[in-house]
Amino acid sequence: MAKPKRPVKYNLKAADRKGNLAIQIGLTAVVVVFAVALVLYIVMSSDKKQAGEVQAVRVASSNVVTDEGSSDPKAVISLYEDFQCPHCRSFEQAMGPTLNKLIDSGAVAVDYNMVAILDTPMNDNYSTRAANAAYCVAEEDTSPNKDAFRRFHGALFAQQPDEGAPAPDNAALIETARQAGVAGAVADCITKGNYNDMVAGLAAAAGINSTPSVRINGDDYQYSTPEELVGKVREIVGDVPGLDTAATPAAS
Repeated sequence: MAKPKRPVKYNLKAADRKGNLAIQIGLTAVVVVFAVALVLYIVMSSDKKQAGEVQAVRVASSNVVTDEGSSDPKAVISLYEDFQCPHCRSFEQAMGPTLNKLIDSGAVAVDYNMVAILDTPMNDNYSTRAANAAYCVAEEDTSPNKDAFRRFHGALFAQQPDEGAPAPDNAALIETARQAGVAGAVADCITKGNYNDMVAGLAAAAGINSTPSVRINGDDYQYSTPEELVGKVREIVGDVPGLDTAATPAAS
């Protein structure tokens, strides 16, 4: 006589444990995916400079005059410029050679702040793109006294597009950077706009309402002539070799 089959028994506790384990594995997988996505986001955005930052390109010679007992330059000229600004181009033409001589003589350090306040759809936001490109060039420039950056800075003002005229595209900015003496990561930096957000907000963060704006040791300075600027620098640092000829215009 066949024995009656025993009813199948279900271990509810074991089922619960398996269910909890599945939930835990699922939650762990979600956490891992989120963490990986977060790391990728941080890595991809780490090169981007945020709005609200004020970052200058400092240009100074190795023999810059410093405060006694300090490595800080005794005279710092801060410039706030927009590459689409006609007045900034005029300032560069009139004062640029003197500023370069003041830097090379060791009399001053110059902080270049490239801002973007003249963007328009017509020029494809050239103010931002050109300012971003200048920061990209400065980042890559390892030459003494930021020589490549200074060449690029001067070239952008020399090539400034007229109002309403087509502005150089990113490929043209990359080529100007190459001619100034830098390549490397510059093209990628310009294309991705690593400094776009920063330059767009720099003027507001620095409290700048117009360009060009000039400050000396943090105080607003109303510029007039190269000779007057040299005299102002002399008041701060004293007589430095090369100051006497700093106001002499550079040869064309």
